[in-house]
Amino acid sequence: MDGGSTDGAVEVLERFGKLNPRLVWSSGADRGQADALNKALTHVDTAFFGWLNADDVYMTGGLAALIAAIPQGSAGETAIVYGDYQCIDQEGRMLRRRRQPSFSRFDCLYGYLTVQNVAAIFNASIARHTSGFESSLRFAMDYDLVLRLAGEGAVVHTRAFVGQFRLHQAAKTSRMQDVCRAETLAIRLKHSRTPAPLLKTMAIVAKARVALRMAREGCLSCRLQEPRLKRNRPIDL
Repeated sequence: MDGGSTDGAVEVLERFGKLNPRLVWSSGADRGQADALNKALTHVDTAFFGWLNADDVYMTGGLAALIAAIPQGSAGETAIVYGDYQCIDQEGRMLRRRRQPSFSRFDCLYGYLTVQNVAAIFNASIARHTSGFESSLRFAMDYDLVLRLAGEGAVVHTRAFVGQFRLHQAAKTSRMQDVCRAETLAIRLKHSRTPAPLLKTMAIVAKARVALRMAREGCLSCRLQEPRLKRNRPIDL
């Protein structure tokens, strides 16, 4: 889904479309990222879907690992399947690894977004049933979607590195921190109905629960080893 780019993206899509007839794309004005994702969701003809922002990548075998983790006979009741991910820099060099803990909707709501879209697939039917992406959100539409889907079905975690999240100064994550904080607060108020003054207390409780679960599940070792990672090692995609 292209928002009417004039930077050569359309020409790239045309070239790849001729090489691979499975590629379905469109280019035109939209009302933002969430609106574009909702348009894309109308084209999904599979049980699960995923999406990447322009600067992120899937790792070889990542999507296959997610599909393999869907419990047999439970695809309809499985809302989300997610794995672990890596952070890379603008040139594709390793920055850090992120082993994710098992999912708790309480902890996700109040303290830690366990599911990263770069390493997850989502139940298309449940997503449509819960109205897709919230078009008023500019940054945290993935957070809102995760909370809604997690209230409708099972969330499954697989211990596999699935995707790579790219960090650089031009990324939305770097440029829109104020928007992120404001939307996160609004989403927590909407989904929890917890008075705003209590949210900080709930966040402390949730983050402590996440830290304990990470310790039990072996998620902390990669974080403790980060200073010793070879920062200039290229990633094998």
